[in-house]
Amino acid sequence: MPEFPEVFTITKNLQNQLKNAVLQEVEYLDYHPKISQISELKQLENSRVIDVYNISKNIIIKFPNENYLVSHLAMTGRYRYSNEKELFGWDKIRFKFEKEGKIFFINFTDTRKFGKLILTKTLNVKPEINPLNINEDQIKKVISKIQKSKKTIKELMLDQNVISGLGNIYCNDTLHLSKINPESAGDKLSDEQIRKIISNAKIILELGIEKGGSSLYDKMYTDIYGNEGNYQDFFQVYNLKICKDCGKEITKKMLGGRGTYYCKNCLQL
Repeated sequence: MPEFPEVFTITKNLQNQLKNAVLQEVEYLDYHPKISQISELKQLENSRVIDVYNISKNIIIKFPNENYLVSHLAMTGRYRYSNEKELFGWDKIRFKFEKEGKIFFINFTDTRKFGKLILTKTLNVKPEINPLNINEDQIKKVISKIQKSKKTIKELMLDQNVISGLGNIYCNDTLHLSKINPESAGDKLSDEQIRKIISNAKIILELGIEKGGSSLYDKMYTDIYGNEGNYQDFFQVYNLKICKDCGKEITKKMLGGRGTYYCKNCLQL
């Protein structure tokens, strides 16, 4: 599932290609329940892309007249770039663009059909609190939300209403770097511990962005050019068997339905 570093990487790719490009044609390739009707999307043809940016995990492609093409990749959504018409597997829709006399195509693919691609005139995407640009007031809000809950810190960190951008991979690594037990209840954590988590989340997310995201064995994540990310070579604890810090065996268990990795020795459990 693409997390913030993957979404950030894809957004930058799309921004580089699409800003000031003219959408010439929209072509449906396969049914997807969460993609706007072709008759709606056809209205964008011959329009120039004003900008591409993201709000949390939502990718926004802005067109004139307050038209916004909003996508969320969910578990298996992908964008793929090509210089000619290609199929990449599970293709749902193809966009044909022209920029500076060059024709290119962007395909939206989605294996499990949990993603979305919606045309709207009302950008109803709520900004969330992200560790990369968090301010003091937001930090206090996160601390308050966590300390009022008896849920585990791992579950709270995965709740995008508490703090956004951290999926399972980056959550595991953040907690390991913070030396916080993922099973700790939110109401048992101190202000200092939560501040440490937020600070280390920023470090982990920035490293994830620097490395272009994480591509796992299923290769379901690549950038729009088909390039894999490299963060998987820098995992702190996720999907590892031996701790890089102390050399002891890493424990894996299911927590909130997600694979959770931690080193008992480093956490001194």
